[in-house]
Amino acid sequence: KGLKYGMTYNTEIIRWCNRAAVPKHITFHSARHTNAVLLLENGADIYTVSKRLGHREIRTTAIYAKIVDSKMKEAAEIIPELTLEM
Repeated sequence: KGLKYGMTYNTEIIRWCNRAAVPKHITFHSARHTNAVLLLENGADIYTVSKRLGHREIRTTAIYAKIVDSKMKEAAEIIPELTLEM
């Protein structure tokens, strides 16, 4: 709450990651991206996510929806093909 885009806040996010023993380099932008994808993956509608991110156009948010679509396809492809004898 209260975070804004900027280097000062990136530094704070890095501190949080360090305290949580998260070894990845996470920035405000990547955290924002992850938040959008998680919202869409968990059923939030694209209009709500768009407004939450402050996008003026749904087209901008649609990029995140394409990532969700590709993740669903990846998930479906990990199911092994079954052969049934009848």
